Amino acid sequence: MQTQLPTITDTTTVVSDLETRYLSGGPEDGTPVVFFHDGAWGGSADVTWGDVLPLAADAGYRVIAPDFLGYGGSAKSVRVDVSPFAFRIRHTFSLLDSLGITGPVHFVGNSFGGSIGLRALSDPANRERIASVTTINGTGGPFKAPDMGKMGAFDGTAESLSTIVDLLGDQSETRAQHLEARLSWASQPGHFITMKAPHTQVPDLIKAERPADPYPGNLADSMVPVLLVQGTADTLLEADWPEKLSASIPTAEVTRVEHGHSPNITHPRETWELISDFLGRAKGAAN
Repeated sequence: MQTQLPTITDTTTVVSDLETRYLSGGPEDGTPVVFFHDGAWGGSADVTWGDVLPLAADAGYRVIAPDFLGYGGSAKSVRVDVSPFAFRIRHTFSLLDSLGITGPVHFVGNSFGGSIGLRALSDPANRERIASVTTINGTGGPFKAPDMGKMGAFDGTAESLSTIVDLLGDQSETRAQHLEARLSWASQPGHFITMKAPHTQVPDLIKAERPADPYPGNLADSMVPVLLVQGTADTLLEADWPEKLSASIPTAEVTRVEHGHSPNITHPRETWELISDFLGRAKGAAN
């Protein structure tokens, strides 16, 4: 007889005057783990983590998985005067504040979501609130392979989104459902414009130079545990990205899985097992 997994609750609230959708579950007194979804077209908490969240809640963790601004059921709002990470990180901490979660939390992200976790950690002001970071094929921005350039080619059709799903590595039995769910979120009013806005070409006469990016060098003094998970079949990132990134992160450990860019979608139970193992070690290190 199969054990019934905990129910994951779908909630939309208002944070900083912006509609914010998040999934949650597990005991309220459990160790909080925040799951960050990918940044591909139609990304959302349920698309990226839907099969993992009940497993985490069943293990006794307090699970929180927000839809980033611009994605899913959250407000289609975007800041184009700062990095794509900065305003979403601030919004995440505002959501946690609204939930009464002010102590350290574990960040777990896939792709862009993993980059969000690493970028949050790169700011020393955030570190007291971060217990660990797990990033699955998310580098914080650098070390992209040529195939990453194909991820922007969405024209609104299921066919073009299917190509993107293939790049994420989804050849699972639930691929059709994944594609349908992602297309539904990608079709939400405002999502397409939000995704395109940061890439708008600015005339040279008024183009402003961005400050030099210190990342990933600004991770060198962090003592927060970090897990870098690489899919060895992933074609979106350079094959040696974990080695390049771990050179700047003294606490980093590397795990490799024989899957594509999003094993959390294609192999959720295996992915949760390696995350759970790391969380157990990270919790022990903090005690």
